[in-house]
Amino acid sequence: MVIHVCDEAKNLKQDFHCPRDLLVREMRYFAEYLSTDAQRWEEVDISVHCDVQIFDWLMKYVKRATHREGQGPPKLEASSVISILISSDFLKMDNLVEECIQFCHRNMSPIVATPCNMNCINDKLVSRISDLYNHNEADDVKDRKDKFKSKLFGKLLEKLFDPSIANSCSPESAASLFKCAVCKKVLNTNLAKRINCLPSRMIIDRCGQLAYSHTPDPSFDVGDYLIDLKGQLKTWRDVYWRIWGSINFLSCSRCSETFPCTELGQCKFHPDTPLFHGNSLSGKYPCCGLQILRFDPSQQNKGCKLRDHIVNLSESGMKEPIGSKEQNIKAKQRVYEDLLSHREAVCMPHQKVLTMTNE
Repeated sequence: MVIHVCDEAKNLKQDFHCPRDLLVREMRYFAEYLSTDAQRWEEVDISVHCDVQIFDWLMKYVKRATHREGQGPPKLEASSVISILISSDFLKMDNLVEECIQFCHRNMSPIVATPCNMNCINDKLVSRISDLYNHNEADDVKDRKDKFKSKLFGKLLEKLFDPSIANSCSPESAASLFKCAVCKKVLNTNLAKRINCLPSRMIIDRCGQLAYSHTPDPSFDVGDYLIDLKGQLKTWRDVYWRIWGSINFLSCSRCSETFPCTELGQCKFHPDTPLFHGNSLSGKYPCCGLQILRFDPSQQNKGCKLRDHIVNLSESGMKEPIGSKEQNIKAKQRVYEDLLSHREAVCMPHQKVLTMTNE
């Protein structure tokens, strides 16, 4: 078969020859156009609009089994792999598409450093490439012009919101994300069971323990929230890490609280001990003047200053089926390591702590 290749960008034309059976087997796109009736082959005129050098590479790949000993198939390179990926996907060269995707995973930083157009990659291929990345690998991609890194984190962000995916990067899911109408915190349902709301939402449960009930804000829209975050943080990479930090949580051995990863540096404390006069039931913290009850079951007045939480990995904060405690501890260890590695992106900036006064 003769394939006429027209390279409009370079104003070149070149003919390539390939046995029909080999062409149909390697480039399945042509299968529906090439009848099994040999008498009709001459009626088919194959014209392809493609870069001549790229199609020459593709034909060498198609004929790789016929190469002389020691010559081998053509090698993928950072400067041309995107063009080869797009062309091979169009021509339905499944094996080559997979090779290109694997090459992209291993060499994304040098690829985006070339003058290639990453916007030509369709959403299906972006998804397949991103499926090979964990969030640490994606963060390691050096992409000064942001040709592809935001697309990677966009796909990773989608996974956080997909409850059907077992996500190795995130033990928690953002599928149930909501905003509390009372305390204004953005939580998922699992974290909402462990994070206190305002004192007005405090109740005593049937076991006699203090409990808090968050009330979902019906006006909260996740899509609008993500767009607002994008406006604040500028990149989808930072949006991903902020959402990841909002849904994953750890426990503090110092304050005994469960906290979202975004609040690693917000362990509250009073630098001074409270002063009580005689047998008075109320006292005051010298550091901030806050009045305190000697016996305060609510334990709301944690402090006027902030410091880092001391993470207790032995407390998973999760219901643990038999045999899963070790797995949960390992999962929390990974969360803690990722938090420390990406703290600047995960943690919310400290707001100025106002001196608390007794109302």
